[in-house]
Amino acid sequence: MRHLLIGILFLASFSAVKSQQNWPMTIVNNIVLEEKRLDPGDGLEKYSDFAIGNDKIQIWGLDVQNKGFYSEERLPAFFVRTVQFKDLPVENGAFEWIFTGSKGGITIKVSKDEVQLTQRYYDSFGFNDVDIEKNKIKSDRYPQKKIIETKTKYTGKINAVSFESNSNLLIKLKVNDVLIAQFPCLLDLTRHQLKYSGKGSLSGFIFKPQIGQKVHLKINPEKTYQEILGFGGILSPSAYWSLNKAGKEKWWNLITEYNLLLQREYPTSTRLKPDFSNWDDRDYLVPHYYGDNFPNGELTDFEYVKKIRALGGIDIFEFWSLPGFMYENGKLNSLKYAEAIVNYCRKSVEKTGKAPEIVGIQNEISQTPETWRDMTISLRRQLDANGFKNVKIHSHNASVLKEGINAIKGFQQYPDVWDKMDYAASNLYDYQSLIFSPDEYDNRITEFNNLVRNKPFISTEICINASFLQTDAYKIAFSYAMLYHKNMAQLNAIAIMYCWTLLDYTQPSFAFTRSLFTLDHSNDMQPVASGFQLRTFGAFSRHILKGMKRVDVSPETTPLLVTAYKGKKSNILVVLNPATRPIAFDIQWNNCKFKGMERTTSYLNNQHSEIPGTIVIDPGEILTLY
Repeated sequence: MRHLLIGILFLASFSAVKSQQNWPMTIVNNIVLEEKRLDPGDGLEKYSDFAIGNDKIQIWGLDVQNKGFYSEERLPAFFVRTVQFKDLPVENGAFEWIFTGSKGGITIKVSKDEVQLTQRYYDSFGFNDVDIEKNKIKSDRYPQKKIIETKTKYTGKINAVSFESNSNLLIKLKVNDVLIAQFPCLLDLTRHQLKYSGKGSLSGFIFKPQIGQKVHLKINPEKTYQEILGFGGILSPSAYWSLNKAGKEKWWNLITEYNLLLQREYPTSTRLKPDFSNWDDRDYLVPHYYGDNFPNGELTDFEYVKKIRALGGIDIFEFWSLPGFMYENGKLNSLKYAEAIVNYCRKSVEKTGKAPEIVGIQNEISQTPETWRDMTISLRRQLDANGFKNVKIHSHNASVLKEGINAIKGFQQYPDVWDKMDYAASNLYDYQSLIFSPDEYDNRITEFNNLVRNKPFISTEICINASFLQTDAYKIAFSYAMLYHKNMAQLNAIAIMYCWTLLDYTQPSFAFTRSLFTLDHSNDMQPVASGFQLRTFGAFSRHILKGMKRVDVSPETTPLLVTAYKGKKSNILVVLNPATRPIAFDIQWNNCKFKGMERTTSYLNNQHSEIPGTIVIDPGEILTLY
């Protein structure tokens, strides 16, 4: 059925995800086509016609060939485009439909008895082959590598070819409305063109979806949900120390602009001394597993915490792995664990004027319910006994929500323990394993909510660390915007924290998806967006402020994803369009007037816009009204 299989490297990277799942691929071969023609009005509109073959041009370095058709449109993040032919004379040639982006492209090639679909990358010199024996580099006119290629034999006449790239990170190819290929594509595709290599001429029309039926967003500000605490993540101290004076000034402006005022402390853990003397000792920085990168954590910069607080932010502290001196005969001594956190609180008061506002039980490392019981009771008792009654506690945050469910069940075995928790918490790394069908995550959310009930939820850590998703693509960043929406609308999160806010890197793929900002090594180590993740995170964080409350939105918003928030001085509406067609909407919110709107797309970075009379949101766009 398949002519060529997925490249070995692609499959190997996918298998690195902790939760195994089937690769969502469909390849159909040997199809018999029935004639299928499109009519405008059936959800489609003609937006261009084309004719190829009447004009010949000489291209430098190539032969004389038919002049191609180059569409002027910039494609939205998600789209469906359909070509309908008046006639398709491919007996002595081939028709090609080429989609391109900054990193690679998709080519659809139709010959007299075969349809070929190729996904290729061309953004790396490393795609060239090196012949060491002959001292030569083997390359085409530009480096490229085919990642996936399929071939489908057909009989009958082709009238229409349709190509879709959607928010489930899948592409679909249909011929005469028959699906012949579907598989993942992480490329942002921005332009497309048509070519014909046969004799005579080829002409037809290009269709795109019409604007969807207007959606009415009905807001009920009297029905409220969670009160917002804020947004943030973990700072890499060594990255911050690499900034010069101008860089630090820029960094604090960015922190303020993006409202990243929750500083999550990822402290010295296994290297902590028994006398607690090295919380902020630079000699104890720990490197992470990020390829050839240099140490980025785990250490506290109390001066940084003090600056965060001066801006109205808060400090959240917890251990990851625990140091060996806390164990006796292989069993955790909960008193030593609690004493260490109390010492951190003291040190924080000494150096910043205040203890951390929140401490967590432990990041990701699972313990038995009995150990969690002892840790929680000892921690609350020691905090209270040492003058830190105002320090709140969040539960153990498992790396994935599925394990977070098991953790909550463990804490709830002892009602007095669960009652000592101020917040429920979990990391959400298992979203990656469902990224090709993100709504399947809702079942886990429902189960988690049923356990947590009314306890406020802190979404403690989000980023992309699955190797098969480790690339800079807006469509992946939008998929994570759908996760932010699920956090706010379904998990009732009071806070969302990305993994790293600032990370220094050597290998850029680790920064693309793990951090919101990184250091620009080619421009005086200034802080810059590491990729597209910042703009989709910022579509939420920039205007949803501490103290705001999420309010009710009518569920009749399909297919838009919508959340609304009210504050004392302003109201916020965040709208996502995961569909493949533009959608018009109006807002029914009594006595609410917005000052402006920010547009977030693969082309626009949280860009201010005046609010038009009729609001139309493009596929893959996020609108933040404030």
